[in-house]
Formats: sequence, structure tokens, C-alpha cells
Amino acid sequence: MVVQGRVQNGVIVLDGDVSLPEGAEVEIVVRVEPKEASDTMTHEQRRRLSDALARIDALPNENPGDTFSGADHDRVLYGGDV
Repeated sequence: MVVQGRVQNGVIVLDGDVSLPEGAEVEIVVRVEPKEASDTMTHEQRRRLSDALARIDALPNENPGDTFSGADHDRVLYGGDV
């Protein structure tokens, strides 16, 4: 069973009319919306990241005819159908 809720004044309040038996074990997963990197980076950090990504993008493909996919890689490592 998955139940949604919110923290209000330090207490978890479940959405809807949910009744759980006394002593029931629960597992709580806290979902925090990640901030965009651009929200926390300075202009200089964004510029340096952009430059680094441009240099990576400009690297030559060392194996242009290679058809060994990520799925092939997993199949070799772990066996079976992936």
C-alpha cells in the first residue's frame, strides 16, 4: 500500500481517509525536489561547466564502427537477457 502525505508542524499527516492498525510498521520515503544546478551555480561555474562539456563533446570518437552496445556490455557482465 502506498499512502501520500505531508509534514505539518513536524508531524506526518496522511492524505485522505487512511486508517492503519495500531503497531503497523511503516516505511517513510522522503521526496525532496532536487534543485537545478543552474539555481545554485554562479555565472563563472556555469561558464566553466559549459566549456568543459564543449571540450568533451569535441573529443573524437575512437571507435566509430563499434556496435557493442550498453545492453551487450551488461549481457557480457551479468549474463542472460538484459
